Amino acid sequence: MAGFLGIDVPQRSAKPRDRGLSMVMDQGWSVEFTAGMLDQFGEFLDIAKLWDPLLLAPVEVVRQKIKVYRDHDVHVQPGGLFLEIARKQGHGREVLKNLADLGCDTVEVSSTTSTRGDMAEEMEFVSYAKNLGFMVIGEVGRKFSDGDETRLTEDTLNIDITVSEFKSLLEAGASKVYWEGHLLREVMGETPESIKARAGTGTAQVMEVARQVGVDNIMFEVSGLRPRLNRQWLQFWLVRLMGPEVNIANARIEEMANLEAIRRGNHPIFGFGGAGNYPWVRSLEEEDGNAEWWRK
Repeated sequence: MAGFLGIDVPQRSAKPRDRGLSMVMDQGWSVEFTAGMLDQFGEFLDIAKLWDPLLLAPVEVVRQKIKVYRDHDVHVQPGGLFLEIARKQGHGREVLKNLADLGCDTVEVSSTTSTRGDMAEEMEFVSYAKNLGFMVIGEVGRKFSDGDETRLTEDTLNIDITVSEFKSLLEAGASKVYWEGHLLREVMGETPESIKARAGTGTAQVMEVARQVGVDNIMFEVSGLRPRLNRQWLQFWLVRLMGPEVNIANARIEEMANLEAIRRGNHPIFGFGGAGNYPWVRSLEEEDGNAEWWRK
């Protein structure tokens, strides 16, 4: 549309891309709604996660939906809980084959309801899934701080263990690793006031982990279950810290265009002063052009 109108907009990497990935959490949208959104904004979406309630949906409907995603060059994965349940019940490998039959090409290896346990076992399962042809995405952190070894307190990271878990999953063959969104909001904040108050503590810890692990290896989750403004504030903060090509997960499909506008600096974000006031658009008036507009 912008090209038709003769308007230049900030450019980003194109699909298939290895950085600047966006993942949405499919919460049970209809096949028709999904197809309509992808016809408009499918170029901006890289991965769709089938959320846990879809375990209750008819198989053929899920199969149709997966085909719609794949037809738009979107990777499809089940929610991490799918495999976590299957592995607890002793048939994780069998379920992997069933997921492949459905059309999933990506899986998440995570531990959201218990401590990770034997990291060697996690690494072995990652390798097994990868050998079946899946793109594998690991996960670090838990939704709740109880038993989460990657945290010293509810809002303080154990940097050494966090980095070690990231690196172990990557060494086992994971393409990327999700960083649990509920952990990130506790550590970094999710309102302008809390984010700014924790800039020297929580944000500094997150940036140190990103430095050691490599920011492109991390998929930063921003929970799609939180209020919309909370999601946008934290998405904006991640872009401001790491640029438009930061990997962001757990968006909502109806907000794909909003997320892309945040990435490109032409969407207003209130609560951060001038930093959130259409930053790319404002940069057009500056002498040095729009280089690294997100940091200004």
